[in-house]
Order: sequence, then C-alpha cells, then structure tokens
Amino acid sequence: MLLLEGKTLSNKILDALPGRIAAVSAASGREPALAIVNYFADSPSAVYVKRKMTVCARLGIRARFIKPEADTGLTGFLKLLKDLSADSAVDAVMIERPLPAAFEVPAIWDAIPPEKDVDALSSVNMGRLFISKTMADIERGGFFVPCSALAVIKLLNHYNIPVKGRKAAVAGRSAVVGKPLAHMLTALDATVTLCHTKTPDISAIFKNSDLVISAAGRARWLKSGMLHPGTIVIDAGTNMDETGKMCGDADFDSVKETAGALSPVPGGVGPVTLACLIEATVKAAEKQHLGKLTS
Repeated sequence: MLLLEGKTLSNKILDALPGRIAAVSAASGREPALAIVNYFADSPSAVYVKRKMTVCARLGIRARFIKPEADTGLTGFLKLLKDLSADSAVDAVMIERPLPAAFEVPAIWDAIPPEKDVDALSSVNMGRLFISKTMADIERGGFFVPCSALAVIKLLNHYNIPVKGRKAAVAGRSAVVGKPLAHMLTALDATVTLCHTKTPDISAIFKNSDLVISAAGRARWLKSGMLHPGTIVIDAGTNMDETGKMCGDADFDSVKETAGALSPVPGGVGPVTLACLIEATVKAAEKQHLGKLTS
C-alpha cells in the first residue's frame, strides 16, 4: 500500500513562498496579514489553527486569531466580518468551522469580499468555481477555491495518481469539501458520484470506484469491506474520537489491508490544506499590493 503522506508536499508549497512574501512586504511596508476567526476552542479545526499561527510566524505572515464572544450573536458576528472586510491592514479572512448553528446563513459567507475570501466560501468565488468547466478554466480564473478540496487535488497530482477517465466517489456534500471537490474531479475528467448519509448501499458505489474520498466527518466509519482491492482512498475527514484523539473517516488499520493507496489522518490532507491556505493568503496580499492574483 502506498502511504499518501502530505507533509512533503506541504513543505514544497511553503518553501516556494518566502520570495513572494518578501516582495509583498517590500511593496506594502508590512507583512501579509491573515485574520482567523474561530468560535470553538475544542473543535478539530482548532488543532490546525495553532499550526497555522506557527507557520505564519515562521514565514513572516502576521496571523491574527479572533475568538468572538458568543453572546454578541449573529449581528455581532456580521459586524466583525464587516470590520475585517473594510480593514486595509487585513489581506485575508479565514472562518473556521463549525460555527454556532444559527450562524450558518448565506449572509455570513457573502460578508467576506471575494478578494479576501481565501477559503472560497462566498457565493462569488463558489460561483466562479462551478461555472468553470475544466481545471484549466479554474487555474486561469485566478479566484480562490476551497482549500481542503484543492489539497486533495494537489495530493493526487503530487503522487501522479491519474484521475482522467476514472470512477470517483466522494462522501460528504458540504460546501467546504464534498461539493467543490466533486466538481474539481469532474473538471479533471473523472466520472464522479457524490454520496452522503442518505445514499443507499454506499458500499456498492465505493466498490465500483477507482478512487474514494471521504469528507463525511464520521470517525473511522470507512471500513475495508466497503472497498474493492486496490482502491485509492483519500481521507479528508477530521474528527475527534471518544478519547479525544484526532482521527479520519477511514478506519486506517482496516482500510490499509485493502486500499492501493491511503492518506493518513493526521499527516495527509491536513498539512496540504494548511499550505494551500497560507499560499492563498500570499495571493490575496499580492492582489492588494502588487495588483496581481497568481493561479
């Protein structure tokens, strides 16, 4: 079985950034700046927040962590996003999920201007993605795409895993991973089945797929018996198990006996997602200060 670790690719992406960061800093007189908003300190995403802050500090990016007061409500959250959007000293805004249930409304995502929306949750960036037919269209467009979905594509490319003409199954229909990833795989000429919790006989779909990506957010639910031998498995799930340990959607010890290739959690998609976010922050700063948005 091929282990699809993401740390090597993450380092490759990050190692290409110092020159670009220096150019932005020279043009603007300050470091590129990222605002990270996170409501829940005990969520799986909080683990990656600490890593993002550490990597930003190492590279010369000013990362600002914001934990809003829950009692300010949706009105207070919208005001915070409005203030960050208007702040010329902030190049990029990242909203960590989950959010309080009442906050999952379109007004939140569209409160972030597209040029600062580095995880592509606004209807503008998401719309640009979904009207793009091919990956070349997406790359030429220069807009932001969801970092986790992009990380899966980059991981496949890094390991030279072919996508064109293959059958792919994506488990999870969120706007953060599942839906955009299914579209991006389609743009790479895969035939994609988007699955979810209401999909009947999901194992039959997986067993008929060359590539399975799970972003369902269910700890260790994907088992060896749900796959045919040699399946490429990308685990894009980030969960905490009953002991508080981070784990993926795949039962790693079970799935490794069947899969032809498998990404671990932690250490697979996660590091690449982090690198994609940092790179997107640099792109946002380049757009603001150098008048360009590289693809």
